[in-house]
Amino acid sequence: MIEKKIETFTYTDLGFPIELIDVPMRKILGEWVLDINLNKLQLEVLKILIHKPTPLLAGEIRFIRKYFEMTTTSFGEVCGVSHAAVIKWESGQLPALPMDVYIRMYIMARLNAKNSDFGKLFHEVNMPGLAQAKKERRKEKPLSLRIRLRRFAHN
Repeated sequence: MIEKKIETFTYTDLGFPIELIDVPMRKILGEWVLDINLNKLQLEVLKILIHKPTPLLAGEIRFIRKYFEMTTTSFGEVCGVSHAAVIKWESGQLPALPMDVYIRMYIMARLNAKNSDFGKLFHEVNMPGLAQAKKERRKEKPLSLRIRLRRFAHN
């Protein structure tokens, strides 16, 4: 089996761009594929989204919902909105900033975060910062998450 490393690789299979750094690749049946544990990668992406200093994007909200294997209806129920609202969020009409923060707290609760982690989130991701980032985002394209891959090797 032939192996190589790619310095930077843009991975889009989660519904939004993730810039992967130091990517191990393996040639299988003549095709180069990522040689990483995708389950670990998805969990790490979820944790990064919690602390992201800018509002969640449509693809990120869809990823969160699908990660927890929820329908638009069940995700809407958790958020106190209709399934139509979730569809709008996933189509680009993003939720209000308090709902954005609630979604992050929901992720933390599902991942069994400690109480102290919720306090850290309050100080890291604040409404004025999100509002400013939302205004500035209109001028630029979405940011890629950058992830170093050493810890995602297959076990």
